[in-house]
Amino acid sequence: MSHYSIQTSLFYSIDYFLNVPIYKKYYAIFSNLDLSQFPNVNTDVGATGFSRHAMLRALIIQTLEHIPSIPQLIWFLSNHPVLSDLCGFKHHDIPDETQFYRFLKNIKHSLFEDLLTATNKTLVDLNIITLKKFIIDSKPVLANTKENNHKNPSRNLKDKNCKPKRNPSATLGYYSYQVDKHGNKTNIEFFWGYRNHAIIDATSGICLVEATLPNNRSDIQVAKTLIRKLKKIYKFKKGALFIGDAIYDANEFYHFIIKQIKGKPVIPLNPRNTKNEIKLSKNGHRLCPAGLEMYPNGIITEPKRTRRKERCPIKMSKKIAQKYNNRCPCDHEKFTSGKQYGCTAYIDIAGDLRASVQRDTEQYKKLRAKRLAIERYFSRLQMLDMEDTPYYSPRSIKNRNTIIHLSVSLVALAAVKLGRKQDMHRYRRFAA
Repeated sequence: MSHYSIQTSLFYSIDYFLNVPIYKKYYAIFSNLDLSQFPNVNTDVGATGFSRHAMLRALIIQTLEHIPSIPQLIWFLSNHPVLSDLCGFKHHDIPDETQFYRFLKNIKHSLFEDLLTATNKTLVDLNIITLKKFIIDSKPVLANTKENNHKNPSRNLKDKNCKPKRNPSATLGYYSYQVDKHGNKTNIEFFWGYRNHAIIDATSGICLVEATLPNNRSDIQVAKTLIRKLKKIYKFKKGALFIGDAIYDANEFYHFIIKQIKGKPVIPLNPRNTKNEIKLSKNGHRLCPAGLEMYPNGIITEPKRTRRKERCPIKMSKKIAQKYNNRCPCDHEKFTSGKQYGCTAYIDIAGDLRASVQRDTEQYKKLRAKRLAIERYFSRLQMLDMEDTPYYSPRSIKNRNTIIHLSVSLVALAAVKLGRKQDMHRYRRFAA
């Protein structure tokens, strides 16, 4: 807990206003924001400047109150002197907009990351964050450029080398797409900007580590970097679960999770990653010539490999046999000739770690369902305007996004401290 104190005007008592929900909310949030390691004023050459603590608190208010711009934030604080006092602006002397822009552009990003880590570690100590199940994903962050304006008839969404003039660090990437039955992307919508990659705790729905990077960075490489960072900061135990979508379906990633991190991946198959001559079901089983999902029929261990044997589902299941009148839909010769054993196939599970994930179990399905937690989390970020950044500097964008994650974590911590754990994701009403 930080030593948070308020110096108010001589004309009112802050205790009177703390019964008002909005003031009570930010008093609770700022009381749980430890700024002891965050430099308050400029100690280098030049003027001391305004309080950086006050400006950070003001930016948290901007985030949670959906204030779209710095000038509007200044107007809002000028018309709410109690909030100005809660931020820590002396005599309601609020900096002009250029001071806020410099603050976001010049402060080291690691300082904001440290604040997020400190807040989350308090939630770990309170057993709100469990560090047992993690979910990985990313969301788009649109650059502030006319190229992303749907009303601009001449916008460039094809040439990745022709970058927006004021956003040279932005890259061209997909905003959304649909996947057909063959795993191919269709109806792709592109945009200029970045992606915010995040790992959240599946139990609490709180972001633990995150990074804002250009679109052209590999999701798998970024995920590996974030997981290493997660391990270094939070020191989670062996056997932790990592839940992701099909974009992380690659042997390289499975090897990293299983062999290096000693964790367990919960990732669906991406049909595009399967070889043409080997057709797999969504559960990772071979498909027979008739297109039916084959049944596991034992494990075969050999000196240099381990394989899973799979067999004709009609021969293995009475229910399926009854459905097809005990006949092969494609009249395969192995079904009726010789030993009438039906088709058999083998999957190498020693060298192919992605095939070792048992996707046909009830436990896997329940764990996969937990991925909705990050969809809900990103939905909250969408409501807090993370997707549309008003800034141009890459550091400003990174700092602003981390402040948004920090604001969400602070709401959760403040709600828990107020005995309102059930409202830890309601950033408007948790203190009402």
